[in-house]
Amino acid sequence: MDVRLEKVAADDIAEINRIQKLAFRESYEKYRFCPAYEATDQSMATNIKKADAYKILADNKTVGSVFIYQTGENRYELDTISILPEYQNNGIGDQAISMVESFYPDAVCWTLQTPEKDIRNRHLYEKHGYLAVDSVEINEYLSLIQYRKQLKETL
Repeated sequence: MDVRLEKVAADDIAEINRIQKLAFRESYEKYRFCPAYEATDQSMATNIKKADAYKILADNKTVGSVFIYQTGENRYELDTISILPEYQNNGIGDQAISMVESFYPDAVCWTLQTPEKDIRNRHLYEKHGYLAVDSVEINEYLSLIQYRKQLKETL
């Protein structure tokens, strides 16, 4: 499967939001909270002004997205990776993470959060060198594991 990333354009917003809702529906139902599932087209338009947003294409079909936020000098957050349910477990997320990280050769540190109970996601991130550094309780159903991938020591 040919996987590539392209910057999200304004006319992609509705489709990216539709994909996020499909990708995060199960999480929303399980945890009763999921900002990606609850996003509106308007809030997504605001987010793509603050983030580097990429659509994930598999064999030229948009199957997901990933948002990257700069959190400091040479520090980035890998945020809201979504992939259509029927395309999950095919290595697309794995390839997308590798591609995104390669777009930021200046990065000294990457961070992300994922639900503590989502073992599949945690395995993916740990495979890419992310280490669990903290946990935050969101509600009685959801705790988020905070991950960090330190690439270079900073002064």
